[in-house]
Amino acid sequence: MDDEDFIALHEFILEMANVDFYLTEHYLDEEIVLKPKKIETQTPVQLAIEIDENNEVKIGAIPPMYYVETTFMPVFHNIKLTIETE
Repeated sequence: MDDEDFIALHEFILEMANVDFYLTEHYLDEEIVLKPKKIETQTPVQLAIEIDENNEVKIGAIPPMYYVETTFMPVFHNIKLTIETE
């Protein structure tokens, strides 16, 4: 992507899906292990669409960069991701 703030959409989704399904915590000499069967997450996202020198479409994504209202607001899209264990 020409804009270094954006990463490729597939990398953005892989980062969101990178969940360790064994969540381990230690509490009072005990080990607590959580193993969720399903995780759902949703986030607004800014998209950037570019066409490279080979006429291939590249889609970049980032979480919203600004939360301040301005006269020109970017369009936010929504990504909902559901991850289930096998």
